Amino acid sequence: MHVATGTVVSGKVVLDQPGLDDGTGVYVLTRNAPAAPKLSTNELAELEAGLAEADRDETISGAEFFAQLRRHG
Repeated sequence: MHVATGTVVSGKVVLDQPGLDDGTGVYVLTRNAPAAPKLSTNELAELEAGLAEADRDETISGAEFFAQLRRHG
């Protein structure tokens, strides 16, 4: 898994640093959401617990994440 940043120019993502081969599949997350999501107390607690896990390096690899995503849809 590789993290890259960039901007949208004429409807296309232009990376700040080259390094991905043509045809590479990517997922794009944006920083500027139209509106902040409203989280319930339970959802916020789950999010904060996940952030704490990440801070403790209790994470899985990108490959394992996508494998789990494929298994669970």
